[in-house]
Amino acid sequence: MAGTNPFIMPAILLAAVLTACGQNAATAEAETENATETPALLENVGASTEDAANTATAAAVETAAPDVPAQATATLATLPLKRGYYVRSETPCNRASRADVFSLVTRTGMNLNCTFKRIEKTGATTYRVTQECANEGAAWGRADETETSTDTYEIPNETSYKVTYDGGYEASARYCAQSSMPPGYSDNDISDVTG
Repeated sequence: MAGTNPFIMPAILLAAVLTACGQNAATAEAETENATETPALLENVGASTEDAANTATAAAVETAAPDVPAQATATLATLPLKRGYYVRSETPCNRASRADVFSLVTRTGMNLNCTFKRIEKTGATTYRVTQECANEGAAWGRADETETSTDTYEIPNETSYKVTYDGGYEASARYCAQSSMPPGYSDNDISDVTG
């Protein structure tokens, strides 16, 4: 009797017992019909529950954003860089010209005219930085002349970085203590923006 529904045999036995005990055949048949309907009802309830679970799972999968990165990004207030001057990596600190000084890392941004708007840690040493920089027009009171860019920084330690700018240009720089910089950098007070 492999494949026989387990509820049918007890229903048949129940009908046989009721008939043997003096019950009439109509009552026994009614009991048998009820017993054979019960497994079908239970199967339908099981199928409905399973269908509901599958539907809920499918809905959860559909509502998940397909382009959510596998690793969530953390938002930071500042980059993990020592504050002060950063010079082109291949230039000695004491010979840095204006063209070699890449940045002055301050409490609020890179250089005096740029402010960090958003810093996201996207990897172990990688950061996506959105900053707003005021150009010369803004310095003359035309505040509408600002530029926003999003650049990627690779920061292996607190005294060096490699940056890939919005347009694809790459540069690397390292920290130079102010005392090791040439005149014009070594003798100006930057403590108000770096301290």
